[in-house]
Amino acid sequence: MAQRAASKWRWSGWLVLACLLAAAVAIFWFVRRPTQVVVTHPRLVSLTETIASSARVGGVQESAVGAHFSGTVEQLFVRTGDRVTAGQKVAVLRNDVTRQQKAQAQTAVQTARARVAQVSRAPTRSEMDEAQHQVTDARAQAAQANADLQLATKQFERSKQMLERGLIARSEFDTAQTNHESLQARVRSAVASAKAREARLQTLKDTPHAEDVMVAKAQLAEAEQALRVAEQQAKEAVVTAPFAGVVTSLNAEQGQTVGTRGVIDLVSDSLEIRVDLDENNLADLELGQRAVLSSSAGANSFDGRLTDIGAAVDQARGIVTVRITPDAPPAWLRPGQTVNVNLITNEKAERLIVPSTSVLRQGNRSTVMIVDDGRTVERTVSTRPAVDQGIPVGSGVTESDEVVVNPTGLTAGQTVRVRKQGA
Repeated sequence: MAQRAASKWRWSGWLVLACLLAAAVAIFWFVRRPTQVVVTHPRLVSLTETIASSARVGGVQESAVGAHFSGTVEQLFVRTGDRVTAGQKVAVLRNDVTRQQKAQAQTAVQTARARVAQVSRAPTRSEMDEAQHQVTDARAQAAQANADLQLATKQFERSKQMLERGLIARSEFDTAQTNHESLQARVRSAVASAKAREARLQTLKDTPHAEDVMVAKAQLAEAEQALRVAEQQAKEAVVTAPFAGVVTSLNAEQGQTVGTRGVIDLVSDSLEIRVDLDENNLADLELGQRAVLSSSAGANSFDGRLTDIGAAVDQARGIVTVRITPDAPPAWLRPGQTVNVNLITNEKAERLIVPSTSVLRQGNRSTVMIVDDGRTVERTVSTRPAVDQGIPVGSGVTESDEVVVNPTGLTAGQTVRVRKQGA
């Protein structure tokens, strides 16, 4: 009886040990079994691709309108919000500097004209007679002075001999010598006066001088050109609108001084939408693409067309500015207003779509995990902006690939068990 009981206990022990080993094996297998992942195949769908952004409304032409100088607003003919036509007078500026320059230029012209008249005029008969008379008189005076000098010279020589013989006093000789020297100076003066009057007579005979007339006329032409410039600057004091548009702001009121900023800011009636886009979108842009425009205030949307793509990229910001022209701008659209833009780059694009959770971002790199022969493989993919169905993928996967729906925590080369999405 005791042996039968002992044998029963031995069999029970072995049974318990076998159960424990089986449980241990089951637990080990459960822990080490491959991770189960949910996979799906990329779906090919037809999409309308757009670039969404916000933008500012501006005029096709925008300008600060003023003169080429600083001045005081003497008259102001417009107010903010007024519409003006091309060439319409908007203000008159007063500039004392340009007025003074004009007055000085006018005086210079008058002086130059008088100079031309002076050098161009031939001498009159009376002027020639008077000059000839002065020459004759000067020659006569020179002849008389020369005759007196000859007589004084003889007297001086005689006095010198008599002094040497002791026949006259020293004072009498000194008087003769002084008289002789005085007459010599008189002769020199008379000869010089005669030559000067002869030169004056010859100048009158040669008048007018062609060279003097040419120089005077050149000076007159310069003065007249300076006057025209001054008059033009004075005319620019009248400020006119260079194109038709709306006055968006006044930079100065009547009586205030205005500088290079201009009197008014003018925006043309024709409006455009200016959009700053990332340079990576350049490959998708084409002139003529349709854009759907709307206001954040909830007003009805309206269409436009891409009419200009910036010629250069802003290197500091990595953007390019494009311009969209509204087809039929609504009445509420205003310059400076912010609007929402959806630029349609492809009306019907065939794209592969994967779940949004399938794509992992690593800096500028996007990746997905696919399952190939029971192991995970990392693929780099090019993506486009997300849509309601998921994320469009341009390259990196095919329709036959098994893409992991949620690859978080997985590593490349990991063994996994696959379960189809929705199974």
